[in-house]
Amino acid sequence: MLLSKVLFALVTLLTFSLPAFAYQEINVQNGGTIQGNTKMIGEMPFPRHYHLILFPNIDMCAEVDVDDEMNRVLDDFKISPDGGLKDVVITLQHVEAGKPFNKEPILITSENCKFFPDVNVIRQGETFKVDNLDAVMHNSQVYQKERGKILLNIPIPAEEVSDGIVKFKKKYKIMQMICGMHEFMQTWGYRIQNPYYFITNLDGNFKIGAIPPGEYVVNAWHYLMKSQQRKIKIVAGETIDLKFVFDADRVTRPFYETIKSGRIKKDAVYPGTAKGRELGR
Repeated sequence: MLLSKVLFALVTLLTFSLPAFAYQEINVQNGGTIQGNTKMIGEMPFPRHYHLILFPNIDMCAEVDVDDEMNRVLDDFKISPDGGLKDVVITLQHVEAGKPFNKEPILITSENCKFFPDVNVIRQGETFKVDNLDAVMHNSQVYQKERGKILLNIPIPAEEVSDGIVKFKKKYKIMQMICGMHEFMQTWGYRIQNPYYFITNLDGNFKIGAIPPGEYVVNAWHYLMKSQQRKIKIVAGETIDLKFVFDADRVTRPFYETIKSGRIKKDAVYPGTAKGRELGR
């Protein structure tokens, strides 16, 4: 009986301590390719507005993306003239072995009260850096978007480089970093488990190569839209064309944002910005 209990305890310990998924890097020869485009249909979603009078450092924060009423305007959807949607993260799921990661370290820049880039991909436990070019301190929180749970706080001293490590809870995949003093300072991250990913360009295009033959799921994620999936079968040396279409009527907003009144203004789409001038507003 005692031996049985010891064996059960040992098996349980191994089961919960070993990683459920460990990607293996191999030499992929004559792999397949996926390529395609992401588009948005319907009327462009209204941008989010933040009244700068409610936040500190107005003069510095008013340097970029501000309308005639001193609102910071968040351009969440970057859409090309033919509808191509930028910053959609395309990932290939269920890849157990394939090409090496060769992933560039994450560097987020803070300038004029704005984080750049808007979207990154991140591995579990990966360190990222924030280069604050502003002459003021920013204090940022990293949220686990699906639950609104704060994963860590990152003080970002003026004109210094700070770093943090993201450790997602369980199988959660989405993070959002927001400055605690300037809520409009936002950047997003999507968790990856293998190097088969692509963040769509200005035209909404993507291409991922060196994929081992097999059956996979392709996931397309935009931080304010519901993810879409496609099942595919990769054959050696062949290319699969894919298209993901997002409906502008199905935009979702983070539920833990604090300021609601006046956030979405239908009569002020991108005023005072390049997009506003393009639309004649």
